[in-house]
Amino acid sequence: MKKKEPTFKFKAKDIPASPGCYLFFGKKDQLLYVGKAKNLRKRVSSYFQKNKKTPKTKKLIDSITKIETRIVNSEMEALILENNLIKQYQPKFNILLRDDKNFLYLKVTNENFPRIEITRRIKRDGSFYFGPKTSAQKFRKTIQFCQKVFQIRTCRLEIKEEGVISNPENRRIPCLDFHIKKCSAPCLREITQTEYKKNVETMKKFLRGNTKEVLQSLQEKMMKFATEKNFEAAVKIRDLIQSIETSTEKQTVQFTDSTDRDFLNFVREEKCAYFVRIAFRNGKLLHQNEIEFYIGNDGSDSEIIEQFCLQFYEKIDEPPHEIFIPEKIDKPDKISRYLSEQFFTGSKIEILVPQKGPKKSALEIAKKNAKNFPEKSKLEQMSQAENFSKALPLLAEALKLSSPPSRMECYDISHLGGTNTVASQVVFVDGKPQKSEYKRYKIKNLPDGKIDDFAAMNEVLSRRFAKINIKQRARRRVDTKTNIPDLIIIDGGKGQLSAVMAAVKDFKFPKKFIPCTQIIALAKQEEQIFRPKVKEPLELPHDSPALKLLQRIRDEAHRMR
Repeated sequence: MKKKEPTFKFKAKDIPASPGCYLFFGKKDQLLYVGKAKNLRKRVSSYFQKNKKTPKTKKLIDSITKIETRIVNSEMEALILENNLIKQYQPKFNILLRDDKNFLYLKVTNENFPRIEITRRIKRDGSFYFGPKTSAQKFRKTIQFCQKVFQIRTCRLEIKEEGVISNPENRRIPCLDFHIKKCSAPCLREITQTEYKKNVETMKKFLRGNTKEVLQSLQEKMMKFATEKNFEAAVKIRDLIQSIETSTEKQTVQFTDSTDRDFLNFVREEKCAYFVRIAFRNGKLLHQNEIEFYIGNDGSDSEIIEQFCLQFYEKIDEPPHEIFIPEKIDKPDKISRYLSEQFFTGSKIEILVPQKGPKKSALEIAKKNAKNFPEKSKLEQMSQAENFSKALPLLAEALKLSSPPSRMECYDISHLGGTNTVASQVVFVDGKPQKSEYKRYKIKNLPDGKIDDFAAMNEVLSRRFAKINIKQRARRRVDTKTNIPDLIIIDGGKGQLSAVMAAVKDFKFPKKFIPCTQIIALAKQEEQIFRPKVKEPLELPHDSPALKLLQRIRDEAHRMR
């Protein structure tokens, strides 16, 4: 007869009556939920009172095997800690922003001669970021427009004030972008640094929605060229003005003042909230985001809105002054203060609920768009699954595999401040996730409090390799049909890959698995692919179906943390 596992017994006296965060753990030390409270003892005790509970809360309570607390000095510090823990560990029962790894930004780099590029994360490095968006296609159209209108470069040449330094012997050879008038060629000294930076600043104003100032500046420049009888240059400026006017003429919704505003609304369906954010800058509609937000089985609307604000707005480089939401949240002043202080130093943000007028109408427009989001999302997922299946031959070609990889496994390491280090394993078969085969490994060989992702990755892959090791299988009489991966993907760079390859030497593998060709690492920042025995990383185009498939697998491993 199977021995019954001991049930968890809650003792209120073990919980401090202080502000801070409480952490609920389940089996195998899996972090289930993180919450904050002004009085931890009072808040945690409320979970164990004999009152009516929602299905989600009841399931959570039944799963608890351990409770830990983190004491801080104030409610604001508790709010900060809670948000950091949720981001870092993504507990199963917390409300989570699912699409954060898929956000895209248009980046204007902080260089002597700035360039524009698409990136997936914001770095506080002085660069300008426009976004986020979830469609790379829309951003590429924006880049093409900026190249045509403002002549800003996209190449990665390193340029100093005196010219190109990365290939000085070829610097007088113009590239194609210069010939087709998509770049002003600062590398060829066809434009001064001062004039180039003026164009960059004009482009930033345009991206922020300030088309009036941009058009006025271009009008003045056109008249100057006409006065100087430089009619060819004047005609070019006129064409630019017409391009900008054409790109903005469809603007129908706008405010009379120039306050930067966001309007948030959402609908709930099954375990997700589908948010739409409409951003107005300088009184004009600048862009719209659609964001899928995992909420589990329940959670109040106000709690969902609060968590969305906390998790989404850290991904915005230039915040609004006002955020309009459909209903009141608990302590909006604290959330406003948190956003202002943590992410947008010097910017005061208000969170408001409109009662009538154009602001109420804008919120209703966001609601209408949100209602269409779930169905569109499902269709996109179906289409994406089909595209990923088609991506397999392309992936095999890029990685020089003998055949398209059928079974792919991805591994990621996470920890909680150096404790509870775990590894997640996700499995994709023929381009589709096999969630029944997902696993979470508890790292056993690291001392508590020590952070060593390389050692953790070495351990978990050693344990995985043992299962496909020929000698081990023969000794344990394991079925020879044990699933052997066609490709293993490591979340990380050279260091993580080296740690895995160090584990390889201890095992003898079947002919179907060749570690030096069937193990890769995918680095987060530049989406570079590292391979054993290959010095230079592989960079696939951002729109490559093969890269998108690898990113999807990697993102799924993140969610498994």
